Amino acid sequence: MDKTNVLSSDQIVVEVVPNDPVRLLPDSLPATPAVSNVRTVTSRTLVKDLHLHVMDEYNNRTGFDLVGRIIAKIKSPSEDDTEIPQFQGKVSAVEFPFDRGSAEINLVLAENSPGRDSTEYILVFEPDLPALRKPLEPYRLSFMFYNDYKKQQQMATLTRERDQLSQSIGVYRNWFDTTNQLVAEMRCQVKEAETRETHLKNELRKQQIELPQTNTLQYVDSLIKQKMLDQEGVMKQPRRTCTLPNYPKGNQDVLGKIAHLAQIEDNEAAKVISWHLASDMDCVVTLTTEAARSIFDETQGRQQVLPLDSIYKKTLPDWNRPLPHLRNGKICFKPVGNPIFARDLLTFPDNVEHCQTVFGMLLGDTIIIDNLDAANHYRKEVVKITHCPTLLTREGDRIRSNGKFGGLQNKAPPMDKLRGMVFGAPMPKLYSTFSGQIDLLQQYRAAVVKLDSVNKDLDLHLRSLNTPEMQKKKQELAEQEKNLMLIEQKLGMTPSDKVTESLLQSIMLDASDTPIPPKRMRRETVKKLYSSEEWISSPTKKQQQQLLQLSSSELNGTPRKRKA
Repeated sequence: MDKTNVLSSDQIVVEVVPNDPVRLLPDSLPATPAVSNVRTVTSRTLVKDLHLHVMDEYNNRTGFDLVGRIIAKIKSPSEDDTEIPQFQGKVSAVEFPFDRGSAEINLVLAENSPGRDSTEYILVFEPDLPALRKPLEPYRLSFMFYNDYKKQQQMATLTRERDQLSQSIGVYRNWFDTTNQLVAEMRCQVKEAETRETHLKNELRKQQIELPQTNTLQYVDSLIKQKMLDQEGVMKQPRRTCTLPNYPKGNQDVLGKIAHLAQIEDNEAAKVISWHLASDMDCVVTLTTEAARSIFDETQGRQQVLPLDSIYKKTLPDWNRPLPHLRNGKICFKPVGNPIFARDLLTFPDNVEHCQTVFGMLLGDTIIIDNLDAANHYRKEVVKITHCPTLLTREGDRIRSNGKFGGLQNKAPPMDKLRGMVFGAPMPKLYSTFSGQIDLLQQYRAAVVKLDSVNKDLDLHLRSLNTPEMQKKKQELAEQEKNLMLIEQKLGMTPSDKVTESLLQSIMLDASDTPIPPKRMRRETVKKLYSSEEWISSPTKKQQQQLLQLSSSELNGTPRKRKA
């Protein structure tokens, strides 16, 4: 806190645990395997040292207490395909033990296994965990099956090239999509700035302030300067002030003297209310009895003090209570003389809640009315239905709550006889009007500057999209998409059916090495496959707000380093 006080607390230990199990995933997603049914074991190996773990919805490892098994099967994307490859031992399913939330998988294809040449099949790893009430999503891994070793080698090379191109295309598409997202956000900023500028211009018109179409900023600056001069002139105009010295506010528990806590605009009301509270005007209000006692001791008992913590607040008047002639929303009689609660004529520059407590206690339900005749008429009618509070007239008369009036004790003296013990007048309403206009003009100026800035940023960014470098990137993307289609045709795949799945595996090979968050990448892989021109001009989707900084190696399809 400072040199003498130190803030400390007990250590709070928070244990962060993963959510419920949702899916089965490996440490890192492997590339698409390409295998054949030849004698060599390495050519028939589907996966080696593949570790599958239970993950929650945010890909945190969980389920360390789970025990069960993983059942590996091979399926065909086509339901009509009856030639399904088999595992070593000529079996169609292999079980692996599952312990402490993970399992180690090694799978080898059977020699001379059935299966159609140049066909893609799917390895399905189904978890069987009895302790879970809700089954987990199985993990699927596609692989290419070939019937001879030489062809397998060629296809393995093509498969690697396909993975590299898919990865590079994914990076390009992410870059273009993020660019589109940035353009959309900049257009949105322009729209918001235009809306803000129009709204403030309409607000200024309501204040009878019209703005020119040209040289707007210069005009607004000169207008703000003129309004400030006018406001300063209003502030310097003579107005009623309280000349009673205030008590020094060295203690934060001291609010000040009652005469300085409120202001009254109407001169006649200020005179009669100040006179009515004459014996209290010099009293110092404090928040605590301790502060009041301190002032009492310092002044040797000569200073009046009022601690707020000694006030019984349940008997204080309700500031929203209607006048006595209004009962249950009905007017019991038609009053004359414009009656109003005295407290409603007060304005409080500071400490509104505390001041309401003070003046609620001092004034109670005291009413201000025009003259003595109106006051007598009002009291005579009110006492027929309820108790009548003290009435003060703008001419300086007082009718006490017991009905007594007349005499010097109930007649306010002229203003100059109050010796400065009178409530001050608030700033004229024109001062507040100028303040509001100045604030609006300053806001409008900031809105115009903001609109000009975002328009320039958008124009600059749109021009950058037509640079030779950007056109080169578009051309490179189109060429890579064309090459990918040719490779998939050689692999015997249908591009429209297979690109998305291959893109999923290639982009997610190493989520930790890419600037794109894994959750973002999972969303990207389920997008519709566009051509390069369609993708560049397509509506933006959910992307990060910063452009990906693509290295030349990423844009040219160089394979990214994969985890071991």
